[in-house]
Amino acid sequence: MKAAHSEVTQPMPNNPGESLRQAREIKGWSVAEVAGQLNLTPQRLSQLEAGAFDKLPGTTFARGYIRAYAKLLELDQNRLVLEFDQFTGTDASGSSVHSLGRIEEPARYSQSILRLVSFLLLLALIGAGFLWWQEQGRPAPDLAGLGLEQVEVDGADGTTQVHSLAEPEDQAVMAAQGGEPTSPLLLPVEPSEAVDGAADSAAD
Repeated sequence: MKAAHSEVTQPMPNNPGESLRQAREIKGWSVAEVAGQLNLTPQRLSQLEAGAFDKLPGTTFARGYIRAYAKLLELDQNRLVLEFDQFTGTDASGSSVHSLGRIEEPARYSQSILRLVSFLLLLALIGAGFLWWQEQGRPAPDLAGLGLEQVEVDGADGTTQVHSLAEPEDQAVMAAQGGEPTSPLLLPVEPSEAVDGAADSAAD
């Protein structure tokens, strides 16, 4: 009996839409005028005032327009939002935490992918740097040492002789032929021939 009595005396939650409708009518504003200021269709505003919040896109949408409607009518926004939560059986803090939880899951997934890609790029850079360092560490070929400082010359007798490039070419050839470079040959001249030659030159 006491339980039935408590159920009867328990107050029903107030419809915040009804409070907003009464305040609008006191100001003498039409549904179309208020809907235009709130960027709503007249049908949406009528649903808001009637408490048909289940026909609206969502509780977050409805709660936002309750607050904007109360601000337009210069009413207590927090009180009307609290009435909305009590009337619909929702909790603003709970719903916001739930929505954040759903948003954070893809965010964590994106961060994991970003970290993996960054790690792979770092490994690639380290590998490229190591290869470059290995290439730099190798001794450069001695081009001067690769240059020909000596030449091999095959002699007429079938022997091979090695000569430095600093040696004159004619000396190398003569050495290969088994001879030595010589000056022009001077033939001996008899004294009589020298006198005759001088006389002929004087006669001319």
